[in-house]
Amino acid sequence: MSEAPGIWFVYRSHYEGPLSRRVRRLDAPSILAWFSGKMIEAKKAEEPSSFYEDELGGYVYGFGTVFEAVKEHGLTAPKSTAELEKILRKHLYVEGGPGNVRIDEHSLRVLTDDDEVMLAYFFFDDEVARKQPERVSWLLHEEPKLPEGDADGPFTPPFEPELVLPRGEGEGTTYACLLTSYDGESIPGQAVAIPGVRLPDLASHLRTVVPTKKPESWSKEWLDTWPVELRLLRAMIEPGQISIAPALAKCAAYPLREVVVQTNHTLLGVGAHQHAEGEFYKVGTAFKLDGDPTKAIVQVGKHAALFCPHTSSAFGHEQWILFDDRWAAAHPALAASMLRYAHGWDPLRDPAPPKPVESEAERNERAWKEALAGRMEEAATPYRTTARFAPGDLVEHMKFGRGLVRRVDGGKIEVLFKDGARLLAHAMPG
Repeated sequence: MSEAPGIWFVYRSHYEGPLSRRVRRLDAPSILAWFSGKMIEAKKAEEPSSFYEDELGGYVYGFGTVFEAVKEHGLTAPKSTAELEKILRKHLYVEGGPGNVRIDEHSLRVLTDDDEVMLAYFFFDDEVARKQPERVSWLLHEEPKLPEGDADGPFTPPFEPELVLPRGEGEGTTYACLLTSYDGESIPGQAVAIPGVRLPDLASHLRTVVPTKKPESWSKEWLDTWPVELRLLRAMIEPGQISIAPALAKCAAYPLREVVVQTNHTLLGVGAHQHAEGEFYKVGTAFKLDGDPTKAIVQVGKHAALFCPHTSSAFGHEQWILFDDRWAAAHPALAASMLRYAHGWDPLRDPAPPKPVESEAERNERAWKEALAGRMEEAATPYRTTARFAPGDLVEHMKFGRGLVRRVDGGKIEVLFKDGARLLAHAMPG
């Protein structure tokens, strides 16, 4: 970190090199001071929409609109963060709602998109960088290379990543930050954890286990299984290989983006390892890689790996980051910031935890409780096939328990029980 006073600008953009990021150090004592100075300059600028580009290292999507407005409307430079926020919310072009612009005394964070991919940019001062390295260390990491690291001691991730199962039989955990995208929802990515294995044994583990899988709730044809990147890596590992480096090099030449976009990729590589490579190549031969495999970066250390495949002529590189708990213990702030980077767009605010997915049994029980609300103490008629029922009647069934008659259809009644609705006979001759 620079010792001279200044602030940081980071542009998270898929168009910006191997790490999809642009970092600049700005000569200003605060974010407010930088914007105030630029707004004064904008009034005299011939091209207010782009005059900032030299300082920020190039174009930033939508950013010039605020300076265009300053010149067009003769806006006064702000003297407080509240005044700056008011100007930005009115004149800064951002795709998305008000929650996509977040500002305080020490930072400005913006999420937008250019109709192709999502983009984010951040201004923050040295106080943020100094006090919250576990949030911004990866943002300020400019070299497409990870440091070596190996340390004892526990590493506690900033949140519980989704587990990639089955777990290994060894110690530790390998974390994967998959900064990949296959549609317009390109930020943040995905962070997962592979328990019971560290990076030196990852190749062997991936060959040995079979990915867990189950049908998606919305389609029996699509599977809920491992991330496609890990299934491809598994498929490219040859028998007996110890390092994942050769497999990553093969991944760089595979048209993964095209396969994911145009096929049901969830069916690939979910069975025995010996068939996985053939499954991927059988589908992949129909597509041409839009990127350049010679531009890929493959760095594999003892406990951390960085893979930056060049996947698209338009969008450039993506990133797969793999590290285990021993590397994370040596670099806890960097590791935590990587996981956050793959988990949410705003490095300074963690996303709300997802609401737990309600199972079918839970949905049925909730519907039953709502239907019988206030009637649990009422007497219910014992169910018999010869009895007659009407909508709204309470029924007591020897097997299914208490239920509510919702519908009568001739000799059938639909009864809502705790485990769901059932059709039962009624009004049958005695």
